[in-house]
Amino acid sequence: MMVLPKSDTEKYMSVARDAARLSNCCRRAVGAVIVSSGAVIVSASNGTLEGVTPCNEGGCARCDSDVMSGGSYEPCLCTHAEQATVAKAARYGISTEGATMYCTLRPCLTCAKICLEAGIIGIIYEETIRFASDVESAYESLLQSNRLRLTFQSYSQS
Repeated sequence: MMVLPKSDTEKYMSVARDAARLSNCCRRAVGAVIVSSGAVIVSASNGTLEGVTPCNEGGCARCDSDVMSGGSYEPCLCTHAEQATVAKAARYGISTEGATMYCTLRPCLTCAKICLEAGIIGIIYEETIRFASDVESAYESLLQSNRLRLTFQSYSQS
């Protein structure tokens, strides 16, 4: 049997999955990676910040509650993987202008806005999530600006 090389998208999504394995969030492990000029420039997972009790050890009351997924983020102590990658790039002085982000989960509206503001022009994700109708409408308005490409890509994880 001949093994075909992975496409770049599969390769970068694999890196995002690896990052997700480092998550300390008790609700869902999410990973993200930013790629520029064919190179991974930064990756991160979701979870509580360094120095804060890990989410999966009781550090985030929001994640430990029965609040609906995709909402009530204000009291959450976890950083989303997308936010963490953009913040890491900023911390280390790495430009994200014109870059593409690969995520294991469709970003929330706030993360999509942060990516757009950081100059990221494309987001490719492998697991979809639907938000409340008002959030979906705002999401669509953001995407109609034609400044950000959002692509769902399904992969087998074999």
